[in-house]
Amino acid sequence: MKHLKNKWVIITILYLVLLISSFAMTYAYYVSQKEYGITLQSGEFEVEVFISFDNSAILVDSPYYDQEKNVLLVNSYDPESENYIGKLKISVLITPAVAARVRFKILDEWELTRTYLDQNPEYPVDPVVESIYHTAKDETYYPFSLLKVDPTFDAKFDLDSYAYYNEVLKSGKSKMIHLIDGGDQFLVRSNNIFEETVYIKLGFLVEVIQANRIAELWGIDHLFYTE
Repeated sequence: MKHLKNKWVIITILYLVLLISSFAMTYAYYVSQKEYGITLQSGEFEVEVFISFDNSAILVDSPYYDQEKNVLLVNSYDPESENYIGKLKISVLITPAVAARVRFKILDEWELTRTYLDQNPEYPVDPVVESIYHTAKDETYYPFSLLKVDPTFDAKFDLDSYAYYNEVLKSGKSKMIHLIDGGDQFLVRSNNIFEETVYIKLGFLVEVIQANRIAELWGIDHLFYTE
């Protein structure tokens, strides 16, 4: 995905302990002064995040960005909508100053709303809102989600719901990692009694650490990537 101007992200967690840098991002607060989008720096690592629908970047004033909750709103049921799940792309560009490992976690909350029609105004029925959970699908999907990982995304998934990128990032070398490339439609019901909608409240974590500290900082074995 090509670089676009005026990318936005929110850092909800940013800490530096020795040579560790951990970013939690969901979109807006820091506007970049650079041509190629926002850059987050913490001394040892530089991260750029690119999020779009049909290559149209999400800005802080987008109707699909919830400023109060700091999440992206994704339509998962209507292919004609501008923020439809099938049009979503997420990529991350990382430039480490030392050899590094990176892991990701998708934070997706799926919410179905059933609104009843032709109600008696004297006895209104409130919309029914419920959370949706998914079973595990094949390796082309992010675990327990209808979001599809990019075909080039080479990662190992663990029970902690993190995606551990298999490649060691080289010192001083920028690496563009394409994370999410669309997703499947969630089928809803609509009749003369009620209609349904399903939206995703989407955020994600990106954590970058010095490559030789995975056991200490992530609590995983050094043989994790070879198993």
